[in-house]
Amino acid sequence: MKSIRSHIVRLLLVSLLVGLLPSTDANAQSVKKREKERPTVGVVLCGGGAKGFALIRILKAIDKAGVPVDYIAGTSIGSIIGSLYAVGYDPDVIEKMVREQDWNAVIYDQIPMKYVPIEKRMDNSRYLATFPIKDGKIKMKSSMVDGVYVNMLMSRLMLPAHNIHDYSKLPVPFYCIATDVEHACQYEMTKGELSRSVRASMSIPFLFKPVRLDNRLLIDGGMVNNFPVRNMKERGVDIIIGIDLEDASIPASQIDNSLELLASLMNLSSLEESLYARKHCNIYIRPDLHGRNMLSFNDFDSIIQFGQDAADKFYPKFKHLADSLQMIEYYKVKRPHVQPVDSINVVGVEVIGVPDNHKQTVTSEFGNNFPQKMALDDIEEIILKISATGYYENFWYVVKDAPGGYIFQLHCEELTDMSAAVAVHYDNNYGIGALVNFTMKNVWKSLNRATLSINLNIAENPYLKVKYSKHHRKYFRYGVDIDIYSLTLNQFTEGTLTNSYSIQDNKLDIHAMLVPSLKSAFSLGAAADFVHMRDMIGEGGLDSNYNLFSYLYLSYLFENLDAPSFARRGWRIDMSAKMVFFQATTDDAAMSDISNQGIQSSFIAHVDLLKTIPIGKKSALKFELEGGTKVGIAETPIFYQFFVGGQSKMKYFDNILSFTGLDFTEKVVDHFAFNKLAWQWNFYKSLYSTLHVDYGFMNDTYDTWFDSDNFVIGYGASLGINTMIGPIEVSLMAANVNKGLRGFINVGFWF
Repeated sequence: MKSIRSHIVRLLLVSLLVGLLPSTDANAQSVKKREKERPTVGVVLCGGGAKGFALIRILKAIDKAGVPVDYIAGTSIGSIIGSLYAVGYDPDVIEKMVREQDWNAVIYDQIPMKYVPIEKRMDNSRYLATFPIKDGKIKMKSSMVDGVYVNMLMSRLMLPAHNIHDYSKLPVPFYCIATDVEHACQYEMTKGELSRSVRASMSIPFLFKPVRLDNRLLIDGGMVNNFPVRNMKERGVDIIIGIDLEDASIPASQIDNSLELLASLMNLSSLEESLYARKHCNIYIRPDLHGRNMLSFNDFDSIIQFGQDAADKFYPKFKHLADSLQMIEYYKVKRPHVQPVDSINVVGVEVIGVPDNHKQTVTSEFGNNFPQKMALDDIEEIILKISATGYYENFWYVVKDAPGGYIFQLHCEELTDMSAAVAVHYDNNYGIGALVNFTMKNVWKSLNRATLSINLNIAENPYLKVKYSKHHRKYFRYGVDIDIYSLTLNQFTEGTLTNSYSIQDNKLDIHAMLVPSLKSAFSLGAAADFVHMRDMIGEGGLDSNYNLFSYLYLSYLFENLDAPSFARRGWRIDMSAKMVFFQATTDDAAMSDISNQGIQSSFIAHVDLLKTIPIGKKSALKFELEGGTKVGIAETPIFYQFFVGGQSKMKYFDNILSFTGLDFTEKVVDHFAFNKLAWQWNFYKSLYSTLHVDYGFMNDTYDTWFDSDNFVIGYGASLGINTMIGPIEVSLMAANVNKGLRGFINVGFWF
């Protein structure tokens, strides 16, 4: 009894020195649980997204003052900072990691173009919205991003504690809070894989995917308990330092976007716990964050400084507390000073969550030469490449101790996916269009490691595309495409409409592809075109009957451009060759003046070389060489000649070529050679301007191809803005072969 009384006296002394006096009964209960003489100290970190960067300098001040931290806990960003501190990272190290992290990658989860397989690059940034299809119904996605970057970040940061699964055994005991969606309650996590617990605690609703853990579906703990002081109190901790990041009540007039609405809802849903927390902290800290919000991740400099301001204000109180505790019982704060892990010695790779018959496909990406020292940057690059294929999702990793190093254990799931997507586009050349896509991956046994995609363009010039692609081992693909197009091409001469071609094309394309790298692909294929092409204006016109054409083709594509619309660096090399076969007769108007009967053939070659060079941080120069020619005595069917003009990059046919200053398909030729120059300048936020100069030769006759009469030069300027639906551009152009200015408007990504 005397011993208990002495403990109470000591605790009352500390409470008076701190300046706050908690309930005597609560202290008596905590004393009975303690074996040490010194009162225990717990730190509780509130959630708040990017505002959590302010926590770092406050923790540093606590360390500097010499306050012993016996327990640390948090929710959301508080769980991240708290877990790092618990693992043993010093605040200076945590701050360095914050400053070096690419937060745009973490938040927006956009896999760089360099990791996207070349066969997927055309579709990578096309759609306005994508919706999963389950049980025959179109659903809404559970989150804006899948979270591969944030999963990898949590896995990497927690590696120093990879073999600790009881969080009370960490250098500083730790717990964190998530929200159990099914039971609408908080879920306190004290054991398991630390990276997954923290990832669950910070799963901001609608932004990050929920986490399935311990047979529960978990989202951000801020929905029910954003400031878990009560949990710390229930552990019998004597002195609680609480750092609050919640905003004051947001006036309705200021809730003008979904982010502010979500922040307000989270504050409201956890209000009871937050009110309790503020009343029961012995030292309560609420830094002034000057209006920063939960997604102000790129404002880390100012937010860290706001934390420093609060740290300076409370440092005397921290020092007073530390000195008071030393008066009761001498202690020495010991920290392990953990450093980030940059590489590991891998003795083997395991894949968890993927069917056995596909595990080898995934593990082969890591190679077979084990043991080997692998940089985490290289490991995560491999994960991004696997993720970019679109066949797997929900990536995270851990390491397991093994003789001579570690077993690298990659967790992921095979993506059995049915989805619908939509996109919109408008330009002067093709008019308005709305694209609807249906995609199926790994849905049936016949679609194992295969994709079936259906694109329907509801437009003035509609089309239907059905594509089937099958992966065979690592480097081979094969597939079948069925394309049905309906297109009107208007041909102008000096601004006057001279021809209007009505085209109906039905094509079957069977092909095989060798993909030696993510950036390059060789294709070999055979196609059959069943074409109706009629000239509705020109003299003599074209035959309105359907004609059958077939061709064999070989193509090579290399691309490492860093963006789909405003690329600042990289190459694109696109080369193709076709051997076209067709039936020629003396009375076939579609064949023009061909006099030979029977099967005819033409060899058609096309080369396009593009190089983009960055100039500073805001602009880039583009150099492009493009040429094409027909070889053979037979006259090429007009359907396979090169249609030159306009600015649209829509790929209805690969022989429709843009050229600055010319009206859409103003020239129809067999031979051409162009040089295209462009300077693009991102002068303010998403706004950019582009100057274009295109020049070169084009003609129907090979012998006079490069005569001066066939020289064309076009020039123009564009003003554009990048938006969620793609680039919106307005252009003015002119050329030496026609009079006056030409205008062009583009809205959205091309498809």
